[in-house]
Amino acid sequence: MVDTSLQKKDSKVQPALLIIAALMVFSALYVGVRSYEERVAVQAVRLAVEHRVDEVDYELVGKAKGIDELWSAYGPQQELTESDFYSLADPIVDSHHTFLPLFISLMGGGLSFVMLGMAMSLSGRSKEYHQIIEHKNQELKRHKQKLDQASIIDDETGLINRRYFDTQLNTECRRAVREFSPLTLLLIEIDPVENEHITESFPAECVAHISDLLKTAISRPGDVAARFDQRSFALLLPATNEQSPVLADRLCEQAREIELSEQNLSISIGICTMQPSALLSSKTILLTTQKALEKARKQGGDQVCSDTEAPRDFPVTY
Repeated sequence: MVDTSLQKKDSKVQPALLIIAALMVFSALYVGVRSYEERVAVQAVRLAVEHRVDEVDYELVGKAKGIDELWSAYGPQQELTESDFYSLADPIVDSHHTFLPLFISLMGGGLSFVMLGMAMSLSGRSKEYHQIIEHKNQELKRHKQKLDQASIIDDETGLINRRYFDTQLNTECRRAVREFSPLTLLLIEIDPVENEHITESFPAECVAHISDLLKTAISRPGDVAARFDQRSFALLLPATNEQSPVLADRLCEQAREIELSEQNLSISIGICTMQPSALLSSKTILLTTQKALEKARKQGGDQVCSDTEAPRDFPVTY
């Protein structure tokens, strides 16, 4: 969410900064214009006095910025006493002291206050809009992640769905050939149960228990467990050879230990392990594994059938 605490803090600090900046502009303008008036007055006094004195140091007079400095440059002389100088200079100086410096300073300070206020307001609005945009982008990213996850995850089991599994299978087949490593695919199907005492929720409970069993069966980062069909699942195991039948037998044993509605579950598993070759493709390994699963079902279920390609028996070599 947008951080409002910072906005409240800025709303308290900004007026003080504006006032300080406006006072600085006011002071600078007032001093500057006032100094300019003083110099104009000095020049006017100089024009009025120079014809009354004989000896003048023009370099020193030119450097004079105030009436006192100008008197120091001119006098005292016989033709011009200090009282005569100031009696002549004071009216001229007074005539040049106007409200113009105050007016210009007030205008400059007020204008700077308004302009800086607008700039700070626009800056604050810009920060607020950036925060809102960033917040919306984060929300959009989270929604996109949820949408991406929903497009690959099976809602009932939490495993990846069939569509995403097909994509992963294609990817792993290409990787196995490229990295010259074997690839194993297991298809697991829940055996049918005929019992008049089972409830309507029994099939869903079976699926949930078997999916939980498969989640705990894999631990390597590259292993994939997927919901393959209504009652079947798939395990994709890269770089796996002889370990796959051991894993399948353990899964069958663990499934038998699950009891629902006074009925023990059982599963049938088909396995195919292919070595890296030109024949290794998603279509070939899936078809071979389905044949192995069909064989396990025809033999009564609750068993494992495998079609494993030995490392030395490459159907096609490069």
